[in-house]
Amino acid sequence: MAAKTPFESFKINLENDTSPKREDSLGTIKAYSGKISKLAEDFKADKKLKWYDRKFEQASQCLLTQVVNRILSIRDSALIIHGPVGCAQASYGYREFYRNLPPQLQRPDFELHILSSNLTEQDIVFGGERKLRLAIESCVERYNPKSIVIATSCASGIMGDDIEGITDSIQPSIEARIVPIHCEGFRSEISQSAFDASAHAIVKYLVREPKKKQPDLVNIIAPFSVTWADRVELTRLFNKVGLRPRFIPDFATTGELAEISEAAVTAPTCASYGFYLQNALYEKYGVPYFREPAPLGIEYSEMWFRSIAKYTGREKEIEALIEEEKAFVLPKLEEFKKRFKGKESSIFVAAGQARAIFIPKFAAELGMNVAAVNTLELDPFVVDELQKVYEKVGDDFEVHVSDVQPFEQSHLMNKLKPDLYTGCPFMGLYKREGSHVRNHSFRSDFSVQSNQFAFRGLLNYAYIIQRALNNPSLNRTLHDRRPSPYKKWWYEQENIMAYAANDE
Repeated sequence: MAAKTPFESFKINLENDTSPKREDSLGTIKAYSGKISKLAEDFKADKKLKWYDRKFEQASQCLLTQVVNRILSIRDSALIIHGPVGCAQASYGYREFYRNLPPQLQRPDFELHILSSNLTEQDIVFGGERKLRLAIESCVERYNPKSIVIATSCASGIMGDDIEGITDSIQPSIEARIVPIHCEGFRSEISQSAFDASAHAIVKYLVREPKKKQPDLVNIIAPFSVTWADRVELTRLFNKVGLRPRFIPDFATTGELAEISEAAVTAPTCASYGFYLQNALYEKYGVPYFREPAPLGIEYSEMWFRSIAKYTGREKEIEALIEEEKAFVLPKLEEFKKRFKGKESSIFVAAGQARAIFIPKFAAELGMNVAAVNTLELDPFVVDELQKVYEKVGDDFEVHVSDVQPFEQSHLMNKLKPDLYTGCPFMGLYKREGSHVRNHSFRSDFSVQSNQFAFRGLLNYAYIIQRALNNPSLNRTLHDRRPSPYKKWWYEQENIMAYAANDE
């Protein structure tokens, strides 16, 4: 019998204060460079990915920020950032992102409340528990929220504040549910560990035992890259077959999150982002889930909706929906293919793991060559999906894993010279002669072309690829008129991972 992968053998213990680090629980890595054929071969032999440490990093992501940008959208909660006031600064930007969503596009009324415990140097020495208690009391007095989320910082983690002890002592005296999330920046080198910590806290402190099953309710775990236009489109499709989507945590109330244990199924929009929450709901409350790819493109959308049909008893309605959507999309897709025909071009895909699987296959379908796939991090179970992409597209593309290290990306692009770079908003705009397009928008983008999910989202993505290839003038101008931020000697390095070393 074959040994179980970390994904298959992983068990969740909600008795613990928080989730384990993803590098420990799944063996996720944040640094790699090599051909997909070599990656797949090595992984097949060892069933694990090698960990590389960088001696130099240009940038990194903070677990606290990753938690804040999603969890503050619980619309009847208040968020306390337990740390110095500077740790709370970025949270206000997210508040404005959400405010820009037009109410006529199904945006609910909300008032996001954010506080800082404002730890000072003196607190670092003597402890910040008193200030956390004061912040909780202030939350109740000012906002009377249904839940109070406490996001920890590096400062509170280093001090060793007993967060659970404080919340346990206060909880009996207030109605609001207190939800501590351990997202200290130093806890993990994998930013997705923040998503696991959030999921652990939601299931442990907010979700209740199901009173009854709701056969028409579908949980959709939505990362920041699922835009508002994606949500509107998915809701339209669900409503047509008599289903109700519950986006988590997007503008859900505390009460709505409490009842996600009653859903018929949990559907992923990113298997990596949602892995912990869907497993926790299954292990604790028996809510089934599936791991098919995100609903991007026709093939994956068919798989996604048919999996939902299996758990909701909507097979007939969903088959009719699939045929209706394909009848709309396929003729228009053929028109796009004609426009790409005869144009030799290559693409560099920088994306989260869900889109890193979808975009290369779609680009190849349009007639493009796949030069490279870059992800922020790489979970072991994604390697098999990337190998399937390799087998389908035929290009032995480069795989580059770098958690916000643009100097490595720039080196690889300088070496490969792709015609098109497609990246997420977190990965930057690169000054080179080829063109550039974002492969998704920020969460609050409500423009039509920001919908890339489900069947019709495919047409929007084809459109932005076509537009980028036809209009490379911005990048050419930047390349010609602005020098590279990196010196010539860096591009002369043979190995783009010159600053990374394996720990073995």
